[in-house]
Amino acid sequence: MSGPTQEADRSARLALRLGGNAAMLVFLAVAIQGCSFGGGKNAVDTVLTTSAVPPAQVFPDENLAKDGQAILAALSSGPAAGSLPWENPESGARGLITAYSGEAEEGRDCLAFTTTRESFDGVGLYEGEACKDAAGIMRMRAFEPR
Repeated sequence: MSGPTQEADRSARLALRLGGNAAMLVFLAVAIQGCSFGGGKNAVDTVLTTSAVPPAQVFPDENLAKDGQAILAALSSGPAAGSLPWENPESGARGLITAYSGEAEEGRDCLAFTTTRESFDGVGLYEGEACKDAAGIMRMRAFEPR
């Protein structure tokens, strides 16, 4: 004959067994899911690298960038017969755009040009290209010594 304490003892052992089995089932479910979704790897994927693309640097120094703005202003002022003068009072540089031609590139109006640049560091001949962006603003795409 079994007493009430033996019944309680059996119930407690059964509950522990079921609780242990349930914990084991949860553990197995999590482990299987991790293997199927993550391939079992926790390493960082180094194959693909993403980042912001730095803008192309058209001008190697700040003075040339300011001169480029003066050149763009002259080119934007409209076509003139012959050459177009430009001047940058901030840097003291000035020049004469002697040749320019319009062309369309990727559906945008562009101007290829040749200009002189006279400044405190000497006289130079440069070639450049400026195109209108989507908003219709003229932007310098290339500017380099010839």
